[in-house]
Amino acid sequence: MTQIIAGTKTEFAIDPAILALLPEQGCVELQRDAAGKIHHFHTHPVDEILVIIKGALKFEWEGGERICRPGDTILLPAGTRHQSEALNEAIYAIAMLPPAANPVSN
Repeated sequence: MTQIIAGTKTEFAIDPAILALLPEQGCVELQRDAAGKIHHFHTHPVDEILVIIKGALKFEWEGGERICRPGDTILLPAGTRHQSEALNEAIYAIAMLPPAANPVSN
């Protein structure tokens, strides 16, 4: 059954770095990974921008590896083979950008 629960909150603060990720049309997804969660090597057909909010991710791509922490931004062009592992509980924002709106690639 559909429900609408009336709220009293009239303001919602969003970190400007996350707000800046919003494409003209689209969304930003919040991801939470439990410690030890691995997203095995894969690719995406669209560009992604990730902003780490909490925790630490071991981020690997062909030719590189880095531990990413809160405040770090990952620019991930479409087709990039990559994987990640949450070293502890990790929360991050992901913006998926279609190639036409692509600020990552040249």
